[in-house]
Amino acid sequence: MPSVRLYGDPAAVAKTAVEDVRSELSRKFEEALDGAVRILDAAKNRALAKIEREIGEILREAEERVRAERATREAELRVEELNAKNEWIEKAVSEALKRLRSHVGDEAYSNFLAELLRRAAESLREKGEMIIEPTSRDRDLIEKLVSSLELPVKVTISAENVDGYGGFIASSPDGSIRLDYRIEYVLADVIEQARAAAAKALFG
Repeated sequence: MPSVRLYGDPAAVAKTAVEDVRSELSRKFEEALDGAVRILDAAKNRALAKIEREIGEILREAEERVRAERATREAELRVEELNAKNEWIEKAVSEALKRLRSHVGDEAYSNFLAELLRRAAESLREKGEMIIEPTSRDRDLIEKLVSSLELPVKVTISAENVDGYGGFIASSPDGSIRLDYRIEYVLADVIEQARAAAAKALFG
């Protein structure tokens, strides 16, 4: 193995060599540190970008929920308003129906019911008999009319009343035919017009 001859002061040579090594190590350390910082910055930027995306998504979802809740509430308010309007319209129509008899007069109302009884009897002529279920408002008048009218069928007045503003339901004894002559059904077209008039009067 060839020998290496060192020239100069060995201590100085050794010191220089150590400094060179330290300088190289220091340079490499700085490079490594810079690399690590760049990696950390990149990681931080990726993390921040992810966080920003997640926050954006959360905000979008929150906005959608608020928008949906607002739409739902607005729809509920519209329904509530419509229900309130309909309630007042029905009250107005109901009051008008309750006053119908007094408005047209007893004689005119009696003639009106008599005509309905004749129609019902004619419709049930082939059955030979009809059962009358009166409204409580018109029971007395219907009993009076049935006793005075000459109808082509036997008439039995039920002990039970039916709900309604006036009039009656006529049916065959076997129940196969059932005819509704209550005021709210006979005057259905007129009542719809009354609802429209009530809505205009109440709400414009």
